[in-house]
Amino acid sequence: MLKISANYICSPVTHICHETISSGIFPERLKYSIIKPLYKKGDKTDPSNYRPISLLTSFSKVLEKALYNRLSEYINNNNLLIGQQFGFRKRLATEDAILKLTHEVLNALNNGTKVCGIFCDLEKAFDSVNRY
Repeated sequence: MLKISANYICSPVTHICHETISSGIFPERLKYSIIKPLYKKGDKTDPSNYRPISLLTSFSKVLEKALYNRLSEYINNNNLLIGQQFGFRKRLATEDAILKLTHEVLNALNNGTKVCGIFCDLEKAFDSVNRY
């Protein structure tokens, strides 16, 4: 529906996006969502094996994308993230982090340097975050 009416709603939606960015206030009417449980794994009768997902309105998604693009551009143009930040960045993924780690370990071993690693399993890390 948004794509069909894009020519007619583009101007007001653009205005709302600019106002949101300049004021720093996300419109209250766009904060509503439907929360659905998404099954992860394990016993289906155990509520802890589900995670909540929010189904947002289409306008919220458009505004979120506009905010993401603007913020991402600002962060990248001002070099605010370190080179070791791979997640949630364009053209960088967890595979790139693995390749970088493998490359550095192999270089260290080839140079006769000792290598040590500490790895943490964060599988359920976000399940324990207090979101209130």
